[in-house]
Amino acid sequence: MGFPGGRSRLSLAARLLALAALAACTSTPDYPNCENDQHCQRDGRREWCVQRHCQQCRTTPDCAAGQTCLRNRCVAGVNACDGDNDCLVGQMCEEHQCRARPECDSVRPCGQGHRCEAGHCIAAEVEDNDPVENRGSQCTFTPPEFSFDDVALSEAARQTLQRAAECIQRERTTRYVLIGRADPRGTTEYNLALGERRARIVQRYMISLGVLPDRLAVSSEGSEFASGSDEDGWRRDRRVDFRLRP
Repeated sequence: MGFPGGRSRLSLAARLLALAALAACTSTPDYPNCENDQHCQRDGRREWCVQRHCQQCRTTPDCAAGQTCLRNRCVAGVNACDGDNDCLVGQMCEEHQCRARPECDSVRPCGQGHRCEAGHCIAAEVEDNDPVENRGSQCTFTPPEFSFDDVALSEAARQTLQRAAECIQRERTTRYVLIGRADPRGTTEYNLALGERRARIVQRYMISLGVLPDRLAVSSEGSEFASGSDEDGWRRDRRVDFRLRP
């Protein structure tokens, strides 16, 4: 024999349990846990959900001007670092700042026939059996230019580099550093990386034309010396320079 109203009471209890389960599934995780960026907005501060944990930043643009995103925290200083792993290729962490890595030092000596001087490997002096052999640079270079935020070599750039490769091969002994550059738009870190990519593209193309790899080193100064203020000036900033190595 059933009880009056028993089915309705049972149905109500089931609905309440279902609503409780739904509320548990849709509740906001306890800070600093998160599932998306919205869960990290609290007390007027904007944070970011990184691997289900609220953090100050994902990348440097999330931080204020003059700060760097370092291990998901905004720290004072541009290109800040705690170790070499925080820096770009070709850089090292020195006094908590990413700086260009010297080509050689006390723990990274130069190869045979070269010596380290002021952080650069230079050829050791040897007896000259060919006094007419060219020892200095007699080439003049037109820097190849690049489109905005691009590393592709245009046909004009390829022709320029072909002439440069021919002259370098005639010199026989000179060596150069390819300095990649960018216009001032973009972050310092991005422009340094972009400049390095451009320099490496030029290096690979020159090697494909017959220039020996040990005669072309790669570096980047990004937008550090950019001077353009309009499209024509920015176009000249986006280039790779040839710098004679001693």
